[in-house]
Amino acid sequence: MKHTGVTVLALCLTVLLVSAAPADARFIPGLNRVAADKGPVYRLGCLMGHARVRSGPCRFGDVRSGKKVVLFGDSHAMQWGPGLIRLAKKKNWQVIALTRASCTAALVQVDYYCNTWRRNSLKRIRRMRPGLVVVASAANSEAYDLGGLSRDASEPYLVKGLIGTLRRLNRWSKKTVVIRDQAVTPFSMTLCLRSNTTTPGRCGFRPSRPRAWSYDYKAARRVRGVPVIDPMRLLCSNGWCHAVDHDYLIYRNQGHLSASFTRYRYDWLERNLGDPWK
Repeated sequence: MKHTGVTVLALCLTVLLVSAAPADARFIPGLNRVAADKGPVYRLGCLMGHARVRSGPCRFGDVRSGKKVVLFGDSHAMQWGPGLIRLAKKKNWQVIALTRASCTAALVQVDYYCNTWRRNSLKRIRRMRPGLVVVASAANSEAYDLGGLSRDASEPYLVKGLIGTLRRLNRWSKKTVVIRDQAVTPFSMTLCLRSNTTTPGRCGFRPSRPRAWSYDYKAARRVRGVPVIDPMRLLCSNGWCHAVDHDYLIYRNQGHLSASFTRYRYDWLERNLGDPWK
């Protein structure tokens, strides 16, 4: 069959466009954008920092709903915001994001601004009486060396402090849930994937999450009625963690998940959080 000149031109343009596409075009988001893929909680200024000691309204989902869900903690809580907000829209919940960078939910001394913000946020939750509080904080080897102590020496104080927080939240809400911190990646996923765009499986890794640095898990186990949901089953299978899930980039950096991924896998939150109004 003979091609007309228009058909040949169209085929040539298609080949040129495909060959000109960036190597990371298959990923969501692209490798050049994933570092900034933090989601609406961050984008709308609801991850507090610097001298800010009170969160704004920070309401998401169905903002008129009386079914209130609080997301509480540091940036490791914020990373679950996109998935929780998508779930809230499905369930007609209102999400209130109370998050602050480098400020654990545990009742420990970090600095004046963190301590004041945490105290103000807990007062707000007490007045709010939400149906569900989702708590998450960084718990890796580099998180929260308190008062010049080593990370190991800080662990018992973090456990005690988070127990105090969870007991309060348990009294003020229908249900309080802890999302356990995931393992950090041992290398930059973005750099690895740049060299393995067609073979992302090469960027997997075996997770390391020592019990010595797991105050979130230890504290929740000691407060009756506070379940722990563990994302390791979501991120890793058979002891092997993946870089990509159906073309969605899982990590935006070594310590945080991408907003696109947690939004995509909101179903995991739905299965594990349940519905405290049912």
